[in-house]
Amino acid sequence: ARMADLKFRGRFDAKIDEKGRLLLPLAVREVLKEFPLVVTNNQSKKARFLDGYSFPSWQHLEKRIDGLSSLKLEVQAFQRFYLANAQVLSPDAQNRILLPKNLREFAQLNSDVVIIGMSEKIEIWEQKTWTKLYQDLANSFEDTVALVAELEQQRDKK
Repeated sequence: ARMADLKFRGRFDAKIDEKGRLLLPLAVREVLKEFPLVVTNNQSKKARFLDGYSFPSWQHLEKRIDGLSSLKLEVQAFQRFYLANAQVLSPDAQNRILLPKNLREFAQLNSDVVIIGMSEKIEIWEQKTWTKLYQDLANSFEDTVALVAELEQQRDKK
């Protein structure tokens, strides 16, 4: 399969052990192949979580950002918050990655986490945070579908 065919899909309950190690689900490992996972911090509507990219996808993202003006304050902020905090994590023989303490603390990850496949990346959420967010997403889903359909129509007109 070509790189483009391999996308992160699905939702997985996972555990972080007392040493901060996270066992990667098989579906995630199949997308990563022999590449490490690049993990960084993210935030959505004040809820904090981690993003994980396969190394080639991360390099592609870095290239895109490098192409933007570094004089813009927003680009600098993106680089400082998102790019600079990224850690390249290679799984051990048991397919676990060691999540650095600063990233675990940022996303308030304890033992129970949820891993979400988001096509180009995975998201790692603290379970209670995810459950609350998921309820909110469910409650507004009809509006979301309508908006996505509208965006598709706009795109198809082009």
